[in-house]
Formats: sequence, C-alpha cells, structure tokens
Amino acid sequence: MNIKHLLFDLDNTLYPSTAAMDQGITRRMIGFVADFLGLDFQQATERRIQRLPFYGTTLEWLKTEHGLTDIEAYFNAVHPPEEIDELNPDPNLRPLLQSLELPMTILTNAPLCHAQRVLEFLNVVDLFTSIHDIQSNGFKGKPYPEAYHKALTTSGFDIAETIFFDDHKKYTDGYQALGGQAVLIQHPEQAGHKHPLDSLSSPERLPQLVIPSVYQVPQVLAQLAAQN
Repeated sequence: MNIKHLLFDLDNTLYPSTAAMDQGITRRMIGFVADFLGLDFQQATERRIQRLPFYGTTLEWLKTEHGLTDIEAYFNAVHPPEEIDELNPDPNLRPLLQSLELPMTILTNAPLCHAQRVLEFLNVVDLFTSIHDIQSNGFKGKPYPEAYHKALTTSGFDIAETIFFDDHKKYTDGYQALGGQAVLIQHPEQAGHKHPLDSLSSPERLPQLVIPSVYQVPQVLAQLAAQN
C-alpha cells in the first residue's frame, strides 16, 4: 500500500482516551440530553446507549428523533472553553507528527471550535492541511461515506493512498467498507470496552490494525510499506 496521506480523527486519537476530556465530553453530553429530554442523568445515559448505535452522533439522534434545533446551545454545553483544562500538554506529539513527513488531515465529528481549541493546545494545528468537522459535513459525519469522501476530495488524495486513524470501530469500519485501510487506536485500558457507537459495526473488508496510541503510527506505516 503506497500511503501518501494520513487522515486522523481528533479526540481520543491525537491524545489518549484516558485523558479527562473524554469523560468530560461524555458527562456534559449526557447532561444536555437529560436537560433536553427531561430525564435524570442515569435515564439519559441509558436512553443514549439504546439509541446512539443507530446514529453517527448524539447530535444526530437528538435532531432526528427529538427535534433539536438549537445546535449552538448543544455545542456550547458540550464544548465550553474551559474543557481545555481537561487535557495535559504533550510536547512529544508535534515532533512525532512532523516525523511522519506526509500530508495530514483531521476528520472529526466534533465542531470546529473544539477541534481548533484542542489542536492549538497540543501545538499541532499548523501541521494539518484542513479540518473537516461535523458542521462542514452538514451534521452528518462519520460513518457516513460522504464525510470520508469530502475529506479525501479536499485533500487531493484518494482512498487507496490514504490511511485513516480513529478510536471508534464503527468509524474505522465505515472507512474500510469504502475500500480503505483504517487503524483502530485503542488504549490498553479500553481494550474489551464496547462504545455505544460500535454496537452496529459493519463487516470489515480489510484486516484492521489495532494500536494503543498515536505513537505507534510510524510502525504501522513501516509495516504497510514493507508489504508493497
């Protein structure tokens, strides 16, 4: 496989899923669901687990089944400016990404304000040629094929030249269903943990690699290059 382009998810991919931000985003998301649907926190948690497998995001579920129209209120609740306090600096990330020496693009189901905030905090925002967020994808992001295709078209690379990295199997499966190669990033502490989004994962068409963190990306690229 001749890799010329790297497509990265953002959250729990460029930083580990053990970061406080992962729990913070989920907690705020469920809190919004509880307030919006008039449920307590536990009821909202259970309802989200039941319905989320049928949608790409919690936002899509609320828009489709419950008529949510105030998208900004949702984003403001889930991604307030102070969320950045839930991340720790990672001075090694920038040198790692620079060492890859390939064009890189972000594809995230979060809003642009969150993506820019996180990338700037991690000091890597300038290393990515573009950011494709949930808003730019018309609020229908991964695993919809259009989300992947738009990111690829904008980048100027096709799916055969691009490898995709994400922490949700539903999203890596979605990419592989299009004929691409994806890599699942799963922290060892998350091994065996099934995310609600992964419940309806599609069959894989290519062997799917699993790595514990973004720091194994160089090994993945070397492994795929050796197979050519």
